[in-house]
Amino acid sequence: MSSPPREVLAVDNGSVESVEVNKVPVVTGKAEEPAKLSVDQDQIEDEQEVIISATASVSSSLYESIEENGRTYHKYKEGKYFLPNDELEQNRLDLQHHLCKLTLHGRLHLAPLKNTDLKHALDFGTGTGIWAIEFGNSVSSFQTKSNSTNKIPKPSDTPNANIPANLSFEVDDIEDAWVYPHPFTYIHGRLMAFALRNPQTIFRKAFDALSPGGYFEMQDLVPPSRSIDNTFEGTALQRCAMLMIEAGLKVGMDITAPARYKSMMEEVGFVDVKEVMFEWPIGTWAKSQYHKRIGAWFMRDIEIGLEGIMMGLLTRVLGMSREEVGILSRDTLKEMRDPKIHCYQPFSVIYGRKPE
Repeated sequence: MSSPPREVLAVDNGSVESVEVNKVPVVTGKAEEPAKLSVDQDQIEDEQEVIISATASVSSSLYESIEENGRTYHKYKEGKYFLPNDELEQNRLDLQHHLCKLTLHGRLHLAPLKNTDLKHALDFGTGTGIWAIEFGNSVSSFQTKSNSTNKIPKPSDTPNANIPANLSFEVDDIEDAWVYPHPFTYIHGRLMAFALRNPQTIFRKAFDALSPGGYFEMQDLVPPSRSIDNTFEGTALQRCAMLMIEAGLKVGMDITAPARYKSMMEEVGFVDVKEVMFEWPIGTWAKSQYHKRIGAWFMRDIEIGLEGIMMGLLTRVLGMSREEVGILSRDTLKEMRDPKIHCYQPFSVIYGRKPE
């Protein structure tokens, strides 16, 4: 499989064009014609809008949730996972799925899979299951298993989700022992920086669970955020990012670990490890339509998810009050919408192969 077109982040100094972002994104491009990531100096604030609709319901009977600061969180292994699990978060996870597909020009993965060689696939940390459903429907000749500590869908709960017969879901903790009756030919994980305490241990489990020649792929954000100039320095955006890193470290979770995923994969034995980096602008200040659309979707993702993520980490771990977190969240969102702040979040796709 060829690499997706490489887009370069730059500022748009001249034009303002509308970007339709309330539909599943489809992006085309040529690798030999990269768009530079640059700032749109004439950007009109709040010109983009992402509309979130409930695209899938989820089962509420799998396990109980606990309510905290107006959001619900996982009852299963209570306190281990800091992101909410309520309907708002479920919808945000589906938005993130489309954001990832937009980034990869419509693809679900970059690992060079050959359908004729695939027998079993595993998607861990599946969230709402939307990636696994689409992947299972795309290759119907093999079995896909999907696990998560999250609420996961059943056919009766999601009549419009088109859940394939070759896909099974289970509630599990990937940091527990992996017990499966067969090896996998492909293992996939995505956006797990806020869930993994020891990524290398998970990578080793993935290596052991693969058939020789099988592929393992991780897609993740690479915190902290940064800017193409100095506009990130001294902002509430920067303080928010640093506080979440600090809180994560206090509970043994390094959310900057994705920057080292490639070396971790190599250390556990994967070969032909490749890393492809992308940028997710925060807002629509970028010049290229590719980055402008990603920025609109990512800004909506943060608008929906920021306070819930901050509440879970900063109140439990750093002892901040709900009011303090609320003020920081509002200041951060205000700056995020400022087209003069040219902030972006790196997004990385890393995949490797288990030797024959």
